[in-house]
Amino acid sequence: MSSENIFKTPVDLKLLSIKPLDPKTDRAAFCCGTTRIDNFCRNNAKKQHGRNLVRVYDAHLDGTLVGFYYLVASSNPPDMVSEEAAEKFGRVKAAPCVYLGMVGTHAEYQRNGIGRVLMLDAMTITLKVAEYVGLYALTLEAINQEKADLYRRWGFQYFIDGELKMFMPIGTIRQLLTP
Repeated sequence: MSSENIFKTPVDLKLLSIKPLDPKTDRAAFCCGTTRIDNFCRNNAKKQHGRNLVRVYDAHLDGTLVGFYYLVASSNPPDMVSEEAAEKFGRVKAAPCVYLGMVGTHAEYQRNGIGRVLMLDAMTITLKVAEYVGLYALTLEAINQEKADLYRRWGFQYFIDGELKMFMPIGTIRQLLTP
């Protein structure tokens, strides 16, 4: 075992449960190590979920909050996303998307695959939404270049205007999730 994982709690991912935010969940102890993500989880997730501004999904293990993410409907100027989006949605001037907001795994449980399971869950929900309404992509904004590189390995692409804004077309999600 590497020294990096000595103090981490091993996880049986079969026992992981991901469900919409439960307002009774104690969020005060959540700590993924990134202040912005921790603050959202502790202070804003419950409020924004309750007001239907976002949909927060929590990952629990034995009743403990070990991770979360949120999704929200969004649109982007198609010519800022990709040439394909500009072709498909240029006339309506909006590419319909689902925005994947902050993804966090409690520091004690990191490097056990929880983040991967959260990403796949977000993609699954996005694909379900796409069955009912037109969607072009799942979008996100990486918190730093290291995370952007990780998302690239998943298949996300950079927006035309670059920076850390990224997208994954619905077709790519479908291919990724279809055995």
